Amino acid sequence: MIAPGSPDQLNNFLNQLPEIPRDKVFVDDSKGYEAYKAMSFGKLEFGKPLPPGLSLQAPDLGGISGVLSYLSSVVSLSPKPEEGATTVPEGVLLLGGTFVMRNEEVVYAWADRLPGDYPKPQDVFSTLEGC
Repeated sequence: MIAPGSPDQLNNFLNQLPEIPRDKVFVDDSKGYEAYKAMSFGKLEFGKPLPPGLSLQAPDLGGISGVLSYLSSVVSLSPKPEEGATTVPEGVLLLGGTFVMRNEEVVYAWADRLPGDYPKPQDVFSTLEGC
């Protein structure tokens, strides 16, 4: 897993999700998110038509406890705006994806088209069965 942000933000995230192995998660803290962009992920663009069949929806946060947990961590985990910036920080707009590697070979790749546009785990596993 690679995420935009700072090492402190990554540690905060991992402290909240101890089931995620720390040696499998990396952070791109470069000013322009070069490593993250090298993965060919897109960016959320307001005013651009949504891909057919997709809509932006709030995630299911698991009830009131999930909402409170989200609200307590969103500020500390979100990319910070530059001093004097009047727009949304670029790191907030970056989209992600799902990659499965075997040694140095990419055996599965998916780039999210919108936040929450993740592959179904069964689709990923089905694809990997033939590898």
